[in-house]
Amino acid sequence: MSLAYKSLDIREPAQSLLSRNLKQALEVARNRIMVGIVFVAFIMCVITFRLFSIMVLHNGMDENATAMAGGFCPMGRGNILDRNGEILATSISTSSLYANAKKILDAKAAAKQIRTVLPQLDEKKLVEKLTSGKRFVWLFRHLTPQQQKKILDLGVPGISFMGDQRRIYPHAQLFSHVVGLTDVDNVGLGGVEKTFDQHLRQNGQDLTLSLDLRVQHIVRSSLQEGIARFSATGGTAVVMDLETSEVLGMVSAPDFNPNKNVDVRSPDFFNRATLGMYEMGSTMKIANTAMALESGKVHLGSVFDTSAPMNIGKFSITDYRANHGVINVAQIFVHSSNKGSARMALAAGLQHQQNFLKKLGFLEPSRLELPEYGRPLFPKHWREANQMTIAYGYGISLSPLHLLNGVASIVGGGCKKRATLMKLDESAPQTCERVVSPETSKTMLQLMRFVVTDGTSKKANIPGYFVAAKTGTRNILVNGHYRKDRVATSFVGIIGDSQDKPKYMVVVLLEDPKASKETYGFTTAGWNAAPIGGMILGKVASLMSVKPTVEPDHITNPFFRNVSFKTP
Repeated sequence: MSLAYKSLDIREPAQSLLSRNLKQALEVARNRIMVGIVFVAFIMCVITFRLFSIMVLHNGMDENATAMAGGFCPMGRGNILDRNGEILATSISTSSLYANAKKILDAKAAAKQIRTVLPQLDEKKLVEKLTSGKRFVWLFRHLTPQQQKKILDLGVPGISFMGDQRRIYPHAQLFSHVVGLTDVDNVGLGGVEKTFDQHLRQNGQDLTLSLDLRVQHIVRSSLQEGIARFSATGGTAVVMDLETSEVLGMVSAPDFNPNKNVDVRSPDFFNRATLGMYEMGSTMKIANTAMALESGKVHLGSVFDTSAPMNIGKFSITDYRANHGVINVAQIFVHSSNKGSARMALAAGLQHQQNFLKKLGFLEPSRLELPEYGRPLFPKHWREANQMTIAYGYGISLSPLHLLNGVASIVGGGCKKRATLMKLDESAPQTCERVVSPETSKTMLQLMRFVVTDGTSKKANIPGYFVAAKTGTRNILVNGHYRKDRVATSFVGIIGDSQDKPKYMVVVLLEDPKASKETYGFTTAGWNAAPIGGMILGKVASLMSVKPTVEPDHITNPFFRNVSFKTP
């Protein structure tokens, strides 16, 4: 009995302790829940008051405007630089004019006063803003210091100034299609300004391009001179470093001044180098000849009859010059025979032609670091007729950028080239995606040299330098019919101190050049695009210290020593 009592006496204090601990835990949990409820209620009250403030007190003014009204100044946008550190685009601090419509005493009188300083403002729209009842409305962005002082002197109550930033382009039109522009809020609208918008806006990071201010001046002045000289409606020219694929200069004309209000729907905003799609005429024979040689079914000594007629339905393939008879591949290229080129394509095979053009990148968009690029146009159903016309530059439309990349891939050692607007690190390793063999690359470069010495590109020749080139002329398609009296011309040229060291490459395209006494009534590329391209190459070579030599020609292939390119 006594043992049972003692046992009960021991258990009772433990149960009491457990009960007290449980009560304490429940009390702590209850207190924490209450604190949480109070905290959530507080947050909800803050959010509700904030929404009420924005939607009612501020008449729906957005958060961005509220922040700016509180003195917020947007972070500076990074500069855009050329490869040598020259500023192509930068931002400056300005002041912008806004109003608190609730404080405007007489909107009509205030509008009249403001328009004495800013007459470009529409009076009706200005009055509407000043009577809107909003606490924040923009009136005018980016005032000059003189305008700001004059408005201050007006003493109109309810209007104020805010710190702002404006994008300026020191070289105006010079880089317009490449650099692009921003809108009034410094958001990229085109060019690299749009492509790298986030990069430039975040922390104000600078952007260095591959472009060279000096080369850009050469390209634009030469192109503008050529357009005026040959009465063309427009054109484009691009210069590339053949070794690195860096674009040193790119111009499309007409152009625009990004410092002024620009209508992005204007034809002047159209970048012909990347957006324009053109049938390239005989410059396509560079790709066609390389394709035929790479097929293994055609070699330099292969001969084709260019005197025999070639018909495609009711149409006939003709040569611009007289028939040359039975000639070899080298002569077909230098004499630019359409019939010979078509027969070479047939010999190589339709599938090989398609695969080769795809390898060059001619069947897909050719992208640069620009948002403006177009898609090539080619047959959905590729037949023998397409195979023949594509061989000499009709039936497929490409951008000048396509042509630049494709030809550079062929003559630049045979590795695929992709033009870039970014300045590259010279120490970065380079890989080779093989397009043609080194032997075919050398052969094509030599053939293009003969076009300069014996063919249609004589006006692009520069004594003392190795200049290789090819011209192209095609009739313009109007309402489904080719106009014999209107053409577009193209030119591809390479310069170096020797065949072993091709350094720079240019592509030139002219739209609708006209005949003149200077051209003896001709409108073909040899008379207009070639001299422009030669002028650009010569100036760039001199600027970049490419040294002339006494004998730039060095024929390594013995085949060429026994070939004549004289016209019969």
